[in-house]
Amino acid sequence: MEKKKLQDIQIKELFLVKADWTRTFVGTIRKKVDDNGNPIVCGEAIVQEGMIWSLASNQEELENNMDELCLMKLDMGLHSDSGVTMTIFETKFFLN
Repeated sequence: MEKKKLQDIQIKELFLVKADWTRTFVGTIRKKVDDNGNPIVCGEAIVQEGMIWSLASNQEELENNMDELCLMKLDMGLHSDSGVTMTIFETKFFLN
């Protein structure tokens, strides 16, 4: 009898990204291990119309990074300016 291959399961943990107590967003955390055996914590969250990501070696550092990115997005206009663009064949290309 042939064994059935199970689908890969990804376990994600929910956490709160906050700029302050009135502006909070739900994010997810995934924990991995790199090729050298070091732990990696990946986080992502949707903040208003955009998404923020961060990597860290532990969950506390990741949460601090995500809170700072949230503040930068909401209060400091992170990514509010798309930068210089060039139109080629009626399509905008971003020059970065």
